[in-house]
Amino acid sequence: MENFQSQSPLNILMVNWVWFQVGGDWTYVDNVRKLYQGKGHNVIPFAMKSDKDFESYGYDKYFVDFIDYKKLNANKGVLSGVKALGKSIYSKQAKVNMERLLSETKIDIAHLHNINHYITPSILPVLKKHKVPVVWTLHDYTLICPENSFISHGSICEKCKGGYFIQCGINKCKKNSFLASSLAGLENYVHRYMHLFKHVDYFLCPSEFLYKKFYEFDFFRDKLRLTNLCFNFNREALTAQQKNDNEKYILYVGRLEKIKGVSTLFKAISGLDIPLKIVGGGNLLPEFQAHIKENNITNVQLLGHKTLPEVYNLITNAQFTVCPSEWYENYPFSVIEAMSFKKAIVGARIGGIPELIHDGETGLLFESFNADDLREKIVKLWNDDDMKKRFGENAYKFISNQVSYDRHYGILKDIYSNLNVAL
Repeated sequence: MENFQSQSPLNILMVNWVWFQVGGDWTYVDNVRKLYQGKGHNVIPFAMKSDKDFESYGYDKYFVDFIDYKKLNANKGVLSGVKALGKSIYSKQAKVNMERLLSETKIDIAHLHNINHYITPSILPVLKKHKVPVVWTLHDYTLICPENSFISHGSICEKCKGGYFIQCGINKCKKNSFLASSLAGLENYVHRYMHLFKHVDYFLCPSEFLYKKFYEFDFFRDKLRLTNLCFNFNREALTAQQKNDNEKYILYVGRLEKIKGVSTLFKAISGLDIPLKIVGGGNLLPEFQAHIKENNITNVQLLGHKTLPEVYNLITNAQFTVCPSEWYENYPFSVIEAMSFKKAIVGARIGGIPELIHDGETGLLFESFNADDLREKIVKLWNDDDMKKRFGENAYKFISNQVSYDRHYGILKDIYSNLNVAL
């Protein structure tokens, strides 16, 4: 990564629901933070308070109270439910704290990430009141799909197209609950009724698929900008300390949830003499554990959560990785990381995945939800060492440019210049 000090360092406000490692979205938040700082700019965070927070440079005094929705959901009291609803749709505390921050600190531009349900768009009018340019990286589809993933009862659903968010409640898309789904739809209605999104200058779309989906749903078309993501690490330094393992296996890394397609992966691998290691936790973990035990499955290992070095070690030694997703993935870091380690990938032809996995060049694509097609592609790649090597080399060349810090910085620089902000 090129490193130089900007002649005019900016104060860049980064807003996200948390300020610590959780999920793939944080991978980008942390990388773009390092990118800004590496170019000489000052990063000012705004998030929820937590004892897990990374360095906040003293700005945690403006952070909002942490909301633990798991505990709130366990408490079925009406009062707690109403209180949680109010905070998740429009946070007065976030608005007040943002006003304090902007009154005491000069901000040149605000870069928003995941703020729904926790920080909420209540901060947008405050940012505009203080004439702060605002860009918002879209990590999912919450602003056009109350359920956020376009999945309803295990299948793709786009019934809310046209702003008909009432469909979320009618179809009980969220947690199969009429109440939870109706409240999710209400949140979208409230934000649109209050015209909060008009205060955003640009919505940044990491994948072409996400860009086209928001465009198709007629969501502020003139404010949508296609970007990418950035990801940077010293691959040589990391792999130098990796343990070489002669064990042959394929690898899945990610959450164990229905939309991730792990159930389809189980069907595809069943009966094959191909070892599969699965890294991650989620609500399907107990079900998979029971399934392995009851059926005496010997070629699948559930490894649970692993540290980042452990995950990298597993990727390094894998024959290839699998991304069997069954929802509109945006720009999955599980794929980006594998490609960065020169690994071929078998991935689902859905969402933004085909923008990373070029069929027959950097990996193999299969029809999402189709266990037979996935099985065929796994066997094909497993038995062809030349193909694995060729795909892996191509994957590394492609991703090294696609998500490089310099390329991403150039994209942001062009976008910010339209807001009279010189990165």
